[in-house]
Parts: sequence; structure tokens; C-alpha cells
Amino acid sequence: MSQLYIKRKSVFIAGTAILGAMVAALDWAFKTAGLKIPFFLMPDLKFDLLGIPMVLGMFLFGLFSGVITCVIAFISIASRGPPSAFLKFLAELSTLLGVYIFVKAKGSDALKSSKTKIYATVSGIITRVPVMAIANLLLLPLFFSARYTSELVIFLSPAIAIFNILQGTISALGGFLIYEAVTRRLPSLKAE
Repeated sequence: MSQLYIKRKSVFIAGTAILGAMVAALDWAFKTAGLKIPFFLMPDLKFDLLGIPMVLGMFLFGLFSGVITCVIAFISIASRGPPSAFLKFLAELSTLLGVYIFVKAKGSDALKSSKTKIYATVSGIITRVPVMAIANLLLLPLFFSARYTSELVIFLSPAIAIFNILQGTISALGGFLIYEAVTRRLPSLKAE
């Protein structure tokens, strides 16, 4: 995760644009085709693959690329429901930051070890779960007062945490797997 985007701005812009378009396309494709998988404990929560291009963007082009793809996901989802879009943005951004902080702390060899990738995923989850617990407690009763009271959100917190653990794992590990596949075929994109 070097500053690739500073050295090659055209690669950063093109790569981030492609990943951003992929996020929007995945969002709409999953929504219209009904492919978002509801979480069995709480069907309002749905699994998707939107976090994978965000994590991939971060590994290929830096944190700013990952944040831009998060914003694009927010804009895409906000056209259907701004509160849901904000919660998705917050969830994926907190996962990105958790992974980024761990990988940055480990240095340039962080993306070479399978063990480090697992620890980075755990770091993303450890960041995501408490951020979303607080966000849900504050925002669900505010945005969806007809369905969620503060007491109900507290009661549902363990189920929401399980969902965030699973979705964070999909996003982070999926991003790592795609990063490995892409950089094997295009080694010039590998972080220096």
C-alpha cells in the first residue's frame, strides 16, 4: 500500500473510477436481481460484495481510493434510501480503516503473509463491530423510529454484531483474494 496514486495519478484515477463503477454496478445488479442475501437472524440486514472493490482499491491505489469507492457506494445506495446508505458507508469505511491501520503498522511486508492478512481482517472487524454498534444504537431509532426503538436495538445488538463480523470478513478477505489474483497477473500494480 504505497503511495502509488501519487507516483502514477492516471493509474490511480482510472483504477479508482473502474472500482467505483464496479461498486455501483454490483449494488444495482444485486438489488434488481434480488441477490442480496438476507441475514437469517435479522432480514433487514443483507450480505453483499460491495466491500470487496473498496478493499481492493485501498490495496492497489491507497486509502484514498478505498474511501472514494465507499463514497460512490453511498451515492448509489442513497438514491434508494439515504439512512441505509449512510450505515453501509460507515460500516465499510470502518472496516477499511481497521485493515489499513494494521497493514500500515506492519510495513511493506504486510501483504505477503497469510497470517498477516488474517490479522488485518480481524483488525477490520474489531473496528467495524463497535463502530456499527454505536451507530446502530444512535441512528436506527432516529432513522427508522417506526420499527426500531433503543431497547430493541440493544436487544438485537448481538445479531447485528454477528452480521458485521461475517460481512466484514467477506469484504476484507475477498479484497485480499482479488488483490492477490490481480497482482499476480499485473505485478506492476503491486505496492512497492
